[in-house]
Amino acid sequence: MANKEILKIGVVAKPTSDLAVEAIQKTIECGTKYGIEVLLDKTSAKLVKGKGFEHAILLDSIDALLVLGGDGTFLATARLAADRSVPLLGVNLGSLGFITEVAIGELEEAMERLRKGDYEVEERIMVDIKVENNHGTVQKLALNDVVLTRKNIAKMVELSIAINREHVTRYKADGLIIASPTGSTAYALSTGGPILYPTLDSLVICPICPHTLSNRPLVVSGDYIIEVDIGAGQDEVIATLDGQVSIDIGEHDHLTISRSESITRLIKVPGRTHFDTLRSKLGWGGSSNPNG
Repeated sequence: MANKEILKIGVVAKPTSDLAVEAIQKTIECGTKYGIEVLLDKTSAKLVKGKGFEHAILLDSIDALLVLGGDGTFLATARLAADRSVPLLGVNLGSLGFITEVAIGELEEAMERLRKGDYEVEERIMVDIKVENNHGTVQKLALNDVVLTRKNIAKMVELSIAINREHVTRYKADGLIIASPTGSTAYALSTGGPILYPTLDSLVICPICPHTLSNRPLVVSGDYIIEVDIGAGQDEVIATLDGQVSIDIGEHDHLTISRSESITRLIKVPGRTHFDTLRSKLGWGGSSNPNG
């Protein structure tokens, strides 16, 4: 069944990118060509001296959101849009780009497809982290991962892990990563974690340089509840979400990490698969054409 034709599209751009102004102007030109109204957030509007909207107003006014930047810009925008059903299309202005779907040279074709409803939408799970201590409760949201480390990078952290209220192990490591399938190709990948297909309903737990070599990455069902207790003397621990948002953690704090009710709806271009992305971004050998 065809998707909804996109008649109004929002734009969020990475303001420090050298290609941001070009990408915004090209989006506006393509919008005019294909009959799509283009609305800019305030930061993007300043770059081209146009009219801009606050994010809340923008997200309530559009059919889809174009994210011009790298994966970092996409992650930050995904958290902003998490409570809406607005699908996001990432246009890669950076160097790697696992979740930014198209290059700037493919922008016009992508806009034409959006206008025709010729696109696919993937639903990606997100991760909630709840931190409880004597001072109260803090709750945040991530698309990629939650990373627990010591602020002093020369010190290990000791963490007790329970899954569905069953004690699993006590990690002594440089840190711990709990990642979504989307985040499995981020920090978790560099620790030797598995690559999860992005639409799976699962979470991966990856210790960073564990003291015990038998502590290996662990994949669990997305509906499992992961609890982390910070041991005595473990001061100055920090939880970092998507590499962008941080929460200070103290000894005896209790953390709950679980699949969020919020999701990210990611627009995919037909004909390009996740395996195409892996081959391209990770430099895997082999052609996508079995006869090539």
